[in-house]
Amino acid sequence: MKIRFLVFDVYGMGGTVRTVLNVTNYLAQNGYDIEVISVFRHRNIPFFEIDPRIKVTVLHDVVNRTKNQLDLKSKVANKLLKMKSRLIHPDDEGHHFFSALTDIKMYNYIKSIDSGILVSTRPSFNIFASKYVKKDVKVIGQEHLNYAIYPERLKRSIVKHYASLDYLATLTDDDTTDYKELLSSGSVKVKKLTNSIPKLQGGVSPLESKTIIAAGRLVPQKGFDLLIEAFKIVNEKHPDWKLKIFGGGRERQNLLDLIEEKELYNHVVLMGSTPNIDVELMKSSIYALSSRFEGFGMVIVEAMQCGVPVVSFDCPKGPGEIIKHNEDGILVENGNIEAFADSLIRLIEDKDLREKFSEKGMENVKRYEIDEIGTKWKETIHELIVE
Repeated sequence: MKIRFLVFDVYGMGGTVRTVLNVTNYLAQNGYDIEVISVFRHRNIPFFEIDPRIKVTVLHDVVNRTKNQLDLKSKVANKLLKMKSRLIHPDDEGHHFFSALTDIKMYNYIKSIDSGILVSTRPSFNIFASKYVKKDVKVIGQEHLNYAIYPERLKRSIVKHYASLDYLATLTDDDTTDYKELLSSGSVKVKKLTNSIPKLQGGVSPLESKTIIAAGRLVPQKGFDLLIEAFKIVNEKHPDWKLKIFGGGRERQNLLDLIEEKELYNHVVLMGSTPNIDVELMKSSIYALSSRFEGFGMVIVEAMQCGVPVVSFDCPKGPGEIIKHNEDGILVENGNIEAFADSLIRLIEDKDLREKFSEKGMENVKRYEIDEIGTKWKETIHELIVE
């Protein structure tokens, strides 16, 4: 049975792409027939490794598409490209990327699938699949964020359409409970299938570097502005420590302005994106997660896997499920900048505590290793096949 994953852009960066490829690479290596349907392609070379056994189908190739051809087909395509999408939910954060052209390409491809399993990877795709996939195709919808953060119109669509999925894969216990209650009137089975970590490449940090690290898209959700504010307090007491932030995004200039304003230009560095965050983690001594909200907090698990102790806001909903407060990391009241700074200073000044958290954290996150999570995916696939 072919298993297809419908993703925004498998060539791109970001947590969803990384976690999808962790699973698809694992399944391909274990003999499953895997296809990734990438709605977009915005770069020629994939940011993360894709197993060569995976078939990749690109529906709209932004990089290699020729825009100036004069034949009728190209003219029609260019006209459709300027028209807004009608089939992707308007509250999808990436709605502006979609168009009438991508609607047609997605609809035609999905309608060409007669059997197998389709895994959809964002709310608008879950809704799309529930409406347009043929009845003989089993659908697993994935939720990478929690229900509470969505706009009201999207919440209503989720409750209406998720109920007809075969499975809904959630990332945390809280999300699993919430969705079971929300979708109790439907036939969908809600199951926790958390994110996984790949095999370690960079090794374990010796915790000697005077470096705090953070990573993620440079967007308001990730709270890097809050982190810079907290690090200003840290810097006043420990000016020999640096903060490195990995990632790219629309907030880059605003963050650079804030670094300038706080006179931290010699201490805080925006490093850009990296496909090998574990290699960078090995060079650091503390990981800081400053998000205003998270679907899960995959990078917390990666940091702990590398033996790097974590200070995290106790934001909804993932960090509190991963970190055991004061046992293998520190959870801080959400949004409390001074408490966040105090926790960073506490770890800076206590290497024994860093080493304790490091040891406990590495043991904690073994439950997220790909062999563990991959087995759960195989069990779920088997359940769908024998139904």
